[in-house]
Amino acid sequence: MRINEVKVKSIDDSSKFLYPNRTIEIKTSKQDILTPIRASTDSEYRQKALIPTDLPIENPISIAIEELNARQFDKFMNENGYFAKLTSRAELKNRLSQYSNLSLFLLKPTKSDIKDQITGEIRFSPMTLLKQNPMLLERFLRVNVRMQQEAGLSPISIPFIDLPFKEYSNLIIKLDRDLEKINEQPVFFIDMNYKDFEKALKLIVNTLRLNLVGLYFQSYRRAHISYEVLRNFVRTDVAFFAIQVERVGLNELSTMHYLPFFGNDIYSVEKPRGFLEIDPLTGKPKKFMIYKPENVRLFDKKSLQVRHIAADPSLVENLSDEYRQDPLIPTVLQNYQEATTKEKYEILNAFSKISELNDSSLEFKNFQKFIKQNSTKDYIDEKPALKKTLRDVTGHQVNVNWNFT
Repeated sequence: MRINEVKVKSIDDSSKFLYPNRTIEIKTSKQDILTPIRASTDSEYRQKALIPTDLPIENPISIAIEELNARQFDKFMNENGYFAKLTSRAELKNRLSQYSNLSLFLLKPTKSDIKDQITGEIRFSPMTLLKQNPMLLERFLRVNVRMQQEAGLSPISIPFIDLPFKEYSNLIIKLDRDLEKINEQPVFFIDMNYKDFEKALKLIVNTLRLNLVGLYFQSYRRAHISYEVLRNFVRTDVAFFAIQVERVGLNELSTMHYLPFFGNDIYSVEKPRGFLEIDPLTGKPKKFMIYKPENVRLFDKKSLQVRHIAADPSLVENLSDEYRQDPLIPTVLQNYQEATTKEKYEILNAFSKISELNDSSLEFKNFQKFIKQNSTKDYIDEKPALKKTLRDVTGHQVNVNWNFT
C-alpha cells in the first residue's frame, strides 16, 4: 500500500483564539481517506474478539504498536527465533486490519531505565542502549525494516530515537534515502517532548518532503510549544498521526476529540490498562480479582465525554437503543451490575471500547462537515464539555463572546 498524495481540502480559521481546524485528503493506492479521523488499534481488535456477537470495525486507518522492553529487545537483537515470533505477530495484526486502507506496525523501544532496589544495578532501557551504541542502532533499524517487509507491511514505520539533532538528522536522512532505493515509504515518528521537535518536523516535512508524520502523543499542557509548531503546518499538505492518545482527559472528555483544535489529523487511543489490582503491601497483583462493572466507561457521542456507566441512566438507554437489533448487547448493558465475573466483565468492558471506537469515528465524520462549512464554533457551542475543555487546556477564554458555564 502506498500513500500517493496528501492534500489540504478545507480550513476553518474563523476564530483567532483557536488553532485552525482542517480536513485533509489522503490518497492511497486503495482508497481516499478524509480527516479528522480515528484509527483503530490492535488492542481494539483484541477487545472485539471478546464479544460473542458481530460488531464490525471499519476504520480505514489502523495501527499496531509493539513496545519492546529490555528483555524483549535483547531477544530481538540476539535470538534467532524471536525475529520470527515478532514477524508472525506483525503478520497477524496486519491480517486483522486487512480492510483498512492504511495499516502501520510500530516497533517501539521503551525508554525507562530500571534500578534494582536491592543491588542498585541499573538495567538500561532499549532507548538508552540505542543512544549509546551507533552500531546497535543501525542493526536494530535494519532488522526492524526487514521484519516489516517480511510481514508485508507498507509504509515502513520508524520509531523515534532520542538523539541530539545533528545525529538524528543524519540518521533519518540516510534511512529515508536507503528506503527510497528499495521503493519503500517511511513514516517517521517523533516524540512531542523532543527538545528539537520543530527542527525534526521541518526536516521530515520540508526537506525530505514526506507527507505522513507520526507523533508520540503528549497533552497540550505538557507540550504546548510543540502544538504551536504544528499550527505552522496547517496549510501544508502533510498529515499528523497522534498515537497512544489518553482515553479520557479533562472534564471526562474523550481526549482525541479536542486534538483537531490543536493541529492533529489522525488519532489512535492508548492501550487499555489491565484489570489487575496491585496489593499495596506486596506490590504484586492480588490473587483474587474483584470486578467492578460500575467503573466501566461509555462514550457519549452527544457530549464527547467518556463517563462511568453508572453516572447517567441515559448512557445505557441510548446505547441499548442504538444496538437494539443485536441479540446480546442490550441485555449486557441493562444488566451491567451483574458483570462481576471475569467472563461477563470482559464482555461489558470490551463492548465499551468497541462502541466508543465506532461512535467516536462517526462523530469525527460529523465534525468534518462543520469544518467544511467554516462553522466549528457552532460545533463547539453544541458540546459544552468540549467548550470548557478548550478553555481549561489553553488557560484562557477561547472566544471572549462565548459564555462558559
